[in-house]
Amino acid sequence: MMKKLLINSAIVAAIVFLLTGCTTGNVASADGKKICSRTGTVTNGTSKMSYEVYYEDDYVTILHSTEEVTSDDSSVLDTYEEAYKNIFKAYDGLKYYDNTVTRTDNSIISDTTINYAKIDINKLLEIEGEEDNVIEDGKVKLSTWLSFAKKFGVTCED
Repeated sequence: MMKKLLINSAIVAAIVFLLTGCTTGNVASADGKKICSRTGTVTNGTSKMSYEVYYEDDYVTILHSTEEVTSDDSSVLDTYEEAYKNIFKAYDGLKYYDNTVTRTDNSIISDTTINYAKIDINKLLEIEGEEDNVIEDGKVKLSTWLSFAKKFGVTCED
């Protein structure tokens, strides 16, 4: 069970990495919006991830994600709550990168908004590193993000 939790935590970390690559007060103008999602199972539970990708031309301006892990096993929720909080701790104080982690009786919800049009990309890259990142020349290309997301089983509406 512990090995499976570690694997699931690694998946959470990969999805967080996918995000970098979003609050209502940070909305920038956009040409379009893609709705993407992924569902799966975790040890003693399920996961549901949804992404709203706002873009201008071929560049992502805002990425909003909601990730929810649902389980009746409180130890599973504890693990994911701790993982989310530890991952997002590195982004504390980074303007235009907003995350909240909320716990209910049977779920953990991580809600993240990244405003790529306003965020300090250099500070973001200091946190994440440049290797295997969706940021190219200081911007996130929509086509690059979509390809990266597809590798992790994320599907998007046309």
